[in-house]
Amino acid sequence: MKLLRSVKIILFFAILTGFSSCENYYTDDFFRNSDEKLCNRLWERTYLINNELCTHQLVFRETLTGTETFEYSSNLGFRKESYIFYWEWADKELEGIIIKHPLYGTLFFDNVWVRTHYLSGNLDGEEVTFYGENFR
Repeated sequence: MKLLRSVKIILFFAILTGFSSCENYYTDDFFRNSDEKLCNRLWERTYLINNELCTHQLVFRETLTGTETFEYSSNLGFRKESYIFYWEWADKELEGIIIKHPLYGTLFFDNVWVRTHYLSGNLDGEEVTFYGENFR
C-alpha cells in the first residue's frame, strides 16, 4: 500500500514538472528576423577592392525604402556613391530580402540572419556580413 502511494506521489510530481516546464512560455522571436531588428540601423562592412578600401553601408527603413552607400578611399583620394533602393521580404518566413536597386536591378539577399549586432546572408551570390550601429 505504501509502495502504491509512493508511486502515485512520484507520478504526480512528474506530471506537475512536465506541465510547468519553460517550453510553454518559449517563443523563437529571438531567432526570428523582423522589421524591428533590420530597420533604422546602419549596417556596415569594409573590404578591399581594386586597391581601394571600400566601406559598404546599408540602411533599411520600415517604409520599404533604403539607402546604400559606398565610400572608397585610396592614395588617390576619397569618393562616395549613394543609392536609394526599395526592398521587401521575400516571403512570410523573413529569411530573404528582395532589393530593387536603381543601378543593378533586382538583387536577392538570401539566407538572411538579422541579429543584435550583425546582418549576414548571401547578397546576390556573395556571402556577406554587415555589422550594425544604431542609426535613429
